[in-house]
Amino acid sequence: MENKSSPWSRIEGKNIPTTIELDPVIYKYTFPGCRILDIGCANGKVGIPLALHGYSVTGIDVNTEVLCMTKFSSKSQNCQHIPLFIKGNATTLPFADATFDIAVMQAFLTTVVSKDDRARIIREACRVLKPQGHLYIADFGQTWHSKIYRERYINDLPVTKEEGSIVAYDEDTGEIAYIAHHFTEKEIVFLLIDNGFEVEFFKNDEFVTRTGNRVNGFVVVGKKTGITNINCY
Repeated sequence: MENKSSPWSRIEGKNIPTTIELDPVIYKYTFPGCRILDIGCANGKVGIPLALHGYSVTGIDVNTEVLCMTKFSSKSQNCQHIPLFIKGNATTLPFADATFDIAVMQAFLTTVVSKDDRARIIREACRVLKPQGHLYIADFGQTWHSKIYRERYINDLPVTKEEGSIVAYDEDTGEIAYIAHHFTEKEIVFLLIDNGFEVEFFKNDEFVTRTGNRVNGFVVVGKKTGITNINCY
């Protein structure tokens, strides 16, 4: 979802998959008046419920159509603080340093096919979070015990160039719609600790995809330390 050539900016808003539910653990880190940034907000499945809880929410996404849908949906609900949804790129967030208390990435990093972009995105989240701020991540894990995913990981590797990634095809044209990456525990942990966070909460989970398949997943909360391979202050 992170550059101009990304397919995620062109997919119809209604077709953007949003199947993961917000884990209640996030409410252990929220507090009255906290400011939350929803990165890759899509249809507001995360941001709108948080706004309904009374938090100040800003969502950012590259897809114009889904943002219009989300803005309309949020206005129709009785939010104490109307969430702000804007178009932007997670590798260069349009916010000042230390603006937010919590950042959320739900089923977002899976859409980022570049390892370098993933690291930039985590560092940007680090930059815009206040000292001791938290980053909540829920995303898909590699599921090698599943024959469906095992075959896709192997067969799609010549296209994806990364183990654990899969290709999704457009049902109408047969062309590649997008590539999604499934993480190992090691990948997700080191992505955080190498880019400004310590892992404060981690659990294995199971998610259901938009096609009804069950897949491994992780819910992770990192606490900002500001210690990175590249300084994120």
